[in-house]
Amino acid sequence: MPDEKFRELTSLRAEIEAFGASRTVRRAAAEPALLDRLRDICARIRRAAHRGDCVACREADAEFHETVMDMSGVPGLAAMWKIAWEKLGAFYLPRFDHDVSGWRNSVVEHEYLLETIRLGEPVAAEEAVRNHIEATYVSQCAAMGTPDAERDVLFLATRHMAAQLQYPLRLGDVAARVARVCPRHLTRLFHRQHGMGFKAYLQKLRMAKAAELMAGTRLPVATVARRVGYRNFSLFAAHFVRAGGLPPRAWRKKHGGHAHFTAAGGAISVMKSISGFASGAHSTKLP
Repeated sequence: MPDEKFRELTSLRAEIEAFGASRTVRRAAAEPALLDRLRDICARIRRAAHRGDCVACREADAEFHETVMDMSGVPGLAAMWKIAWEKLGAFYLPRFDHDVSGWRNSVVEHEYLLETIRLGEPVAAEEAVRNHIEATYVSQCAAMGTPDAERDVLFLATRHMAAQLQYPLRLGDVAARVARVCPRHLTRLFHRQHGMGFKAYLQKLRMAKAAELMAGTRLPVATVARRVGYRNFSLFAAHFVRAGGLPPRAWRKKHGGHAHFTAAGGAISVMKSISGFASGAHSTKLP
């Protein structure tokens, strides 16, 4: 499983970037022209990913994150971020710099973060940053070798799922590429640990994340639906009603700004007012 220093540096980077992103949201609201710099970098990442130029992707990726830190206006924050970024570089496997599909997914993540900044949503910006860093961390952990215990298998599977809710997630893919076990064994582990199968656990995560974003942000409901992996809004609304008892907009009107949420290890722990969303869907703790 992951090196202790790798885990600590990843946590440090996440704290620095989440803090910086929230401050950047506030500054961008007063100086909208700042967004043009981020739009330009996002466009360069997209073009580089489209032509398969992973070196250009990596360079533009670093520039994007450093620019967000600079834009925060917090003295010394970009310098602190750069130390963590460079230290983490020693742990990243070289092949990830040449993963074109990974960079194409990264385009979506950067554009979503830009959208949260444009919309003036500091909570959503923090969530976007933490989610992006978590996804990178789990991908690296999965590539380091076969998990050596059932606890590690669930750690990788549940962290991966929580960090990738915006994408299609299938049992066979998570079992083979992340947990490194057969689908049947992973299903047994989910039932043993969480009392439900892979699909039910995934839907709990999706609904809990949707509830978090609707209660804590003003993101359009359609954006929230896409963020948790739904392209069909009617299907999202039906699942949300089943989980929360109200249609998404009615639920937001009742709970928005009053429910409190915390992110724990990439999965969502929802407090009393909407505990039903997350019941049974908590992430496995770091080893």
